[in-house]
Amino acid sequence: MDLADWFKGFEKGITKLPEAQRETFFRECGKNCVQCGTLQIYKDLYEQAAGDFDQFFAKANELPGVKCETIEKGSVYDLYFMECTCRLHKQGYVSTPLLCECSRQSILYVLQSLWNDRTFRVTICESILRGSQHCKMRIEASNTDFAEFETKI
Repeated sequence: MDLADWFKGFEKGITKLPEAQRETFFRECGKNCVQCGTLQIYKDLYEQAAGDFDQFFAKANELPGVKCETIEKGSVYDLYFMECTCRLHKQGYVSTPLLCECSRQSILYVLQSLWNDRTFRVTICESILRGSQHCKMRIEASNTDFAEFETKI
C-alpha cells in the first residue's frame, strides 16, 4: 500500500470525529510538531521581548513567511502565515482543511507554554487549505478563563 492511500483513510476518519475529539487528537499532533524545532524559535522571541505580548508579536512579524498585526494592545493579535508549512500537506498526503486544527493547537501550545498564567483563544480566520492566499489566526489573550469571561459580559 502506498502511504498516500493510507492518508486518504486518515482524512475520512477525521471528518467523522466530532469537533471536540478532533481538537483532542490534533492537540497532541500540534504539540509534537512544534517541539521538533518551532517552539525554540518562539521561546527565543519571548526572551527577546521579555515576555511582553506586543514586543513578542512585533518580533514574530520579522520572521520569514510570518506577518503579525496588533488588533488590541496586550490582548488581540492576528498572526498570518504566508504559506502552509505542514509537511503532510506539502508532500501531497493531506489536503483537508480539518488539518488546520493541528496548526491552531500548536499555536495554543506555544502560547500556553510561554505564558502559563494566561488563557488563550486561537481562531482560524482563513487558511490556505480553505482556499485563501495565506493562513490567518486570531489570537486573544486573557488573564481569566474565556468561558468565565464570556459569562460576565
